[in-house]
Amino acid sequence: MTTLKADPGPARPIPQIKPFASAERAWLWTAERLAARRAGTPLPHDRSRPCTPETILTCLDRLYRARRIDLVHARVLRVWGDRGRAPDRRSGSDRSDWRQWRYALAELEQALRARGIVAGFDLGVPVVPEKNFPNDRITFLFPPQSSSTRDSKEI
Repeated sequence: MTTLKADPGPARPIPQIKPFASAERAWLWTAERLAARRAGTPLPHDRSRPCTPETILTCLDRLYRARRIDLVHARVLRVWGDRGRAPDRRSGSDRSDWRQWRYALAELEQALRARGIVAGFDLGVPVVPEKNFPNDRITFLFPPQSSSTRDSKEI
């Protein structure tokens, strides 16, 4: 008697996970997904993204509970997220919203970078001097790039 082995078929490529370039893009993506869900036409899950809209909302909720943002910030994020764009700082009527938008997104960006949802730049780890006097320098340690470059740079 012959045994047949199951053919797994063609290999499906695993999607490359792409973190967002900024918290603003992550928020506008989240707002688009939530608006589609409210309209009754949820968009299919985007497997190339490192999170779901609920993950970003959870980060926002934690910022609110830690009192790092207020309801004013959440309102501005909701209104402009539904519009699908950021407020214009040059417009007189949008200037106040723009300030709230920037502050809220700066706080959100820190939380999203910590989770790996927003891509960050590796600037090195600052090593702060023991005594904080004006003559002291802060040294940044960078990962070794090659044997010809130094591992630490002084500012």
